[in-house]
Order: sequence, then structure tokens, then C-alpha cells
Amino acid sequence: MGRRFKLLISLIVLIGAGITVVLGFWLYGSYTNRRDLFLSTAERSLFNAVQEAYQARNGDRKLDGPEADRNRLLQDVKRELLGLLPAAELDKALQRVSAERPKNERFDREIHSRREKMFPKDREGQGAIIPPFLFRDFEMNKANLDLIERKFKESLNNKSIAVPFEMAIVTIPHDQIKDVRRKYREANLAWTRPMMVNPIKNEFLVIKFQEDWKYLLYSLSWQLLISLLLIGLLLGTFFYLMKTILNQNKMAELRKNFVDNMTHELKTPVSTVMAAIEAIQLYGVQDDREKMNRYLNISKKELEHLSNMIEKVLQMDIDATRGIVLQRSDFDLVAMVKGAIEVAQLNKSKQVDFKLIAVPSEIRINGDEAHLKNVINNLLENAIKYAGQHVYIEVEVKEMKENVHIRITDNGNGISAEYHNQIFDMFFRVPSGNLHDVKGFGLGLAYVKQVVKRHEGKITVDSELEKGSTFNIRLPYK
Repeated sequence: MGRRFKLLISLIVLIGAGITVVLGFWLYGSYTNRRDLFLSTAERSLFNAVQEAYQARNGDRKLDGPEADRNRLLQDVKRELLGLLPAAELDKALQRVSAERPKNERFDREIHSRREKMFPKDREGQGAIIPPFLFRDFEMNKANLDLIERKFKESLNNKSIAVPFEMAIVTIPHDQIKDVRRKYREANLAWTRPMMVNPIKNEFLVIKFQEDWKYLLYSLSWQLLISLLLIGLLLGTFFYLMKTILNQNKMAELRKNFVDNMTHELKTPVSTVMAAIEAIQLYGVQDDREKMNRYLNISKKELEHLSNMIEKVLQMDIDATRGIVLQRSDFDLVAMVKGAIEVAQLNKSKQVDFKLIAVPSEIRINGDEAHLKNVINNLLENAIKYAGQHVYIEVEVKEMKENVHIRITDNGNGISAEYHNQIFDMFFRVPSGNLHDVKGFGLGLAYVKQVVKRHEGKITVDSELEKGSTFNIRLPYK
């Protein structure tokens, strides 16, 4: 059983660890994808913010569109050629070019080629880099940066993104742009990729996000909740299974001890009765009336003891199945305790001294008098059995504000603290090797707890080895 148990635990741990690792990879992948999507959205929002800011400052001029690029290019070429050609000749040449442009595909290819050379696409990002000549009329001063920042923040708010950020202008040499962008990716920085805003000074616009992980975790909240729920259910199932297996092992051990004790207890009276009958049959005891009566009385007592043991086991089985049925009535608790003490004083095997403290002398409660008397009898019987030859027992019955307190203290062997929570379990007996010096089945205290619990009361024990034990019972008045 121990080997199977260890194998089962190992399998459960491996399965739990595997599920946890899979969930961890799943969450990390989701977090990475959400982070990439967030940065991509931020870069697009930054591009749009720059475009809107430029349009706000320069009216109808556009940042993109083939026709707009062509017109701007012609205007730039015209300005460059004014210093080389007379204005009249230049105008005629441009008019001729414009008239032939729709028909001249070669001209379009040339324009496209020059545009590619002057304004290369961003191979690492989306779309084209903003044409550098546009920033001649759009200086990146504080006012324009504030405008871009405001537009950018509005764009993020429209997408329900609330992450603090810092806008910065950084200088990157032209031949290091790709290396810098690659390093940004490898470092997993929460920055947008640099956007060129001043080609002459090699200045780039960058957004540095702060505490972006809060937004990302919030956006993954449902996935985190599901993962935590699954892990919680897994751990809960694991611990419940562990508890069930341990309880089953414990109950199996207790039942084994119970069967061993029961076999011993049943064997003793049966052997005694058989010996008495054998003496009567074989040794002529039937001719000695006095001796035969003595043997018959011994047999009767042993059979009664055997019957009581069987009845107790059967009753505990019934009580464990359907619970103890109480027959409630009003009675004097102090008088009932006195009666139990009188019965215990009939013990002739040991010297037993009792002390009863009752405050007040009469305390009436509503409960099952028979079962409660059995509770007191069990506790007094245990106090006598698990003590030396001179037994001292103090019983205190005290009336409290909300309940009645019964305290039974003895000078017996005591109980180790590690067993305090187990002595009320069915079949449990405090270990004392393979043999027990005191007869019993481990049913008495289990019965006591059931009765007290059915009365909505509470029982506790305070005990130390070689220092005796104190059992405290609190019962409600009704």
C-alpha cells in the first residue's frame, strides 16, 4: 500500500507540474502577443498623431498620397532649378512635362525611382517613413511636441489604453538605425520604434511607456483568472485526494487494531465459559452444588459481558449510520452526575476517591438523560482504568451564563498532546505497542463526542503524560 501510495502521489505531482508549466507557457505567449500588439498599436497611433499635428499646423498639406508626393517633388525641383534657368524657360519646360505626364510611363517610373531613393520605406515597420522635406515647415519644437503628445494621448484613449508614457527625441546615426531597432527588439523595451522627424540632424521620435505591464495584465485578466481557477481546482482536488487516502489508511489501521482487540476481548469470555462447562462435565462438579453455581455465575457474567460488548459495537454502527436519536426531557444534571459517581464507586479493584463540586447544587437542563449519564460513566470509567491503584477524580458541575460546564479531572497516566485530536475518533486507542494493558475497542470517547455534539455542546481535553487528564464539556441549557 505504501509503494502504491508513493507512486500515486508522484504521478499526481508530475501531472500537476505539467499542467502548471503548460498554463505558464500559454500565459507567457499571450502576454508577449498582447505586448507586441500594444506596441504596434502605439506606433500606428504615433504616426497618426504626427500626421494630424502636421495637418493642424500646415492646413491642407498631406503626408501621403502619390499625387501629393508628385506635386511636392515638382515644386522642390522647380525651386532648385530657378537658380540655374530663367523663369520663363523653366515654366515652359514644366508645362510641357505636366502635359505629357499622363502619357509618359517612363516619367512615372523615374519619379517613383527618385522618390524611393529620397524617401526609402521603413523595412522594419509599416508604411513609409514620413518624407523628410515635410519637416522643413514643421520644426520639432516644444509646442509641436506638446501637440503630438496630446494627439497621441487622445488616440490611445479612444482605444481604451491608459498607460503613462514619456515622449523623447533621440539622435541615431543613419548607418546605425537597423542595429538600434534590432537591439530595441532584443531588449524587449516598452518603447516604440524610432520615427525619423529630422533627417538633417538624424533625430527620431520615441515613446517610452512606463508600467505597461499593468495594462497588459489587466487585458489578460480573464486568462489569469481561468488559470488561477484551474490551478486552485487542481490543488484542491490534490489535497482532497491526499486527505481521503490518508483517512482511508488511518481507518484501515484503526479497524485492524479494532479487530485485534475485539478478537482478544471475545476470546476471553468464551474461553472462560468453555472452561467452566468443561469443569462441570468432566470433573463431577455437578455433584458439588455450591461449586457448580459458582461456575454458572462466572459463565453468566462472562456471557453478559460478551453480550454488552456486541451490543455496544452494534449500537455504535447504528449511531454512525443514522446518528444518535435523543429522547429529551428536563432533569437535574447534578443529581445525574451524583448517580454516575455512586456507580463508579462500586469498583472494587482500585481505591477510588471522588470529589464533587456543584455550583449551584441543582442545575436543570433539557437533554437525553440516559445518553448523558453514559457520557459521564464512560469518562469516569476511563479515569479509573487508565490510572494507578490509587485513583483521585474531581468532578465539577458549574452553571455558566450561556451553558453548563462539566469538568472531570483525574490523576491517571495522561495523554500525549499529539493524540488529543484523535482520541475521539472511532476505533482509535492511544498506541502502547502491540498489546494494550487495558481492555477496550476505542469506541467510548467516540460515543461521548457524538452525544455531546448531538446536544450542540463541545468537549475538549487537556492532558499531559504522567500528569493526568481533564475533560471539559459545555452543554446548552436547551
